Amino acid sequence: MKPVRTASHTTGDIHLNVTVEPEVNDNSPIAVDVVVVGDKDTLKQLSALTAQTWFQKRDTFRRMHPSKIQISSWEWVPGQEIARLMIPNTGVADGVLLFANYTSSGDHSSVLPRNGTIDLAFGAKDFKILTRR
Repeated sequence: MKPVRTASHTTGDIHLNVTVEPEVNDNSPIAVDVVVVGDKDTLKQLSALTAQTWFQKRDTFRRMHPSKIQISSWEWVPGQEIARLMIPNTGVADGVLLFANYTSSGDHSSVLPRNGTIDLAFGAKDFKILTRR
């Protein structure tokens, strides 16, 4: 029998401060997903994906793992100002992943910390994690 996880010993949210540059994604809207994963095997599988593969197979993963992943999705236009975002229930997750659907080549994915404040900058060809607090 698996032990029951509780949030009593961890903080359970991520706060994202997002900057979208005017030239983001070669002046095109950008889709961004943050995926909270509640299973180690699923995390291993999803961590190996590029953003392009994630966005192609996202609906399949959602159907195959409905209780193991929580997806927060946005699409931002070049230069858009974004209010601070919160992703709840991350403290007890096995991992948190970010995928950005850039048109340029590259992985465009990252593992995020499971709690705290993260500053993200989305630029012309890729994103950067500026700070983790």
